[in-house]
Amino acid sequence: MNGTSSQTCFFSFGPDDSFISKSQEGLRHNDLPPALLTLIKGGSVRDVHWASLGSPADSWVLSFKDSSGAHNLAWGASVPARLQKVLSKLAPSQHLRVFLGPSDSYIAWDPTFIRWSNLPMSLEDTLQSWLTPSGWRAGPPRMVSWGPVDAFFAMSEYGDVAYRLGDKKRNDWEIWKETVEDWKAEKGFRWSEVAYVALDPTTSDQFVAIRNDGTWSGSIADENSSALESFAHNFFRLTKPQSKSKSQSPPKPHSQTNGHAHTNGNTSRVAEDTEPDPATKAAYQQWSNSTNLLFASALAATTPTPKRTPKKLQIRSQSSTASTPQSTPSPSTAVPHANLLTSFPYPPSALTTCPLPVCALQKADPAGLRACKHDVEHLLRGSGEYGYEWLKKERLRWHPDRFGRLCEEGWREEGRRVSEEMFKIIDILLGEFDALRKGEGKG
Repeated sequence: MNGTSSQTCFFSFGPDDSFISKSQEGLRHNDLPPALLTLIKGGSVRDVHWASLGSPADSWVLSFKDSSGAHNLAWGASVPARLQKVLSKLAPSQHLRVFLGPSDSYIAWDPTFIRWSNLPMSLEDTLQSWLTPSGWRAGPPRMVSWGPVDAFFAMSEYGDVAYRLGDKKRNDWEIWKETVEDWKAEKGFRWSEVAYVALDPTTSDQFVAIRNDGTWSGSIADENSSALESFAHNFFRLTKPQSKSKSQSPPKPHSQTNGHAHTNGNTSRVAEDTEPDPATKAAYQQWSNSTNLLFASALAATTPTPKRTPKKLQIRSQSSTASTPQSTPSPSTAVPHANLLTSFPYPPSALTTCPLPVCALQKADPAGLRACKHDVEHLLRGSGEYGYEWLKKERLRWHPDRFGRLCEEGWREEGRRVSEEMFKIIDILLGEFDALRKGEGKG
């Protein structure tokens, strides 16, 4: 294949840890059906528009531009017969979208038609509710994806959203559920901020979800973790403007940010993200890496163990323009054991040096956070990414309810109490951004 030029990005999960994806870095895949792999490698595919893998081994659909420059379609022998009939009569275009679900379910659409079959009842009810006798009430689908055990996500072109988080009596989609609940808990979160969601049709709790500001969450088998990370980090890479500045300013009220808003250099220090000194940066990186390992290990311990347990890669992600962080250990090697938390990742003592008497008194409590607001701010500025949106994501990690779920039962109350201190301090730091924003508005 000569390259990928169309701007559409996708990630399709297949059976037995197979996948095919396309982001701004190009096409990636693993363990594809032989016929599909031969087609892609054979030289007749110039550009891939869309691909979908189904549950059977030879169930796949590929929309592409061929070597002559014409739009073309191909599919595997195990694609449901009714869908094959539809595709055979369809004029190929780069706008076709297909999702192949479990048990011969599917949906296919472009601006001229839509067909589906064997959808989960709740998802079909959603699509029917978007339709009226005169046309689309909520617009045609923008994205539709579903997996086993009653999990799905659907968004219409007009912004209507519906989803299911799996069977309420089981924990098959625990990571997907946690991601949705964490995002909904964010102040001001809107579903219109979601850019892409894909669920695995073959394996529970494998998915990727990406927001317009670059925040993402995903879960996949260890051997494919780097591919999913790369997809998320490169989803916007060539479609968003780059900036040389590292300073982040708080967003204006009622506006969406894409992770690239910057200060003009004249605002007060609260909005500045100056380059941290080497010692602070090193201390933050060491603390951040060890904290990420503890969280990942605890998360693995809270996830039921099926034949293969997917690992959550990242809930607090980097900016969409950033390359994959070199300092973050690969999830496939970073979590050797699954253990619930029994101690708190306290800020490093080298950075908890605020000399104010009232702060010293607060830090003297061994059952507390052992750090004041000024210490925590000093620590977090060591990330080099300190800003309003970044703090919002950081605050989510320390919510006492979320943190408590990662704690061993005998230490849970103590852990919740300390994490609540961290959560409240970050909330205060966010409040300083709000105060600055209001002050600028009056000016």
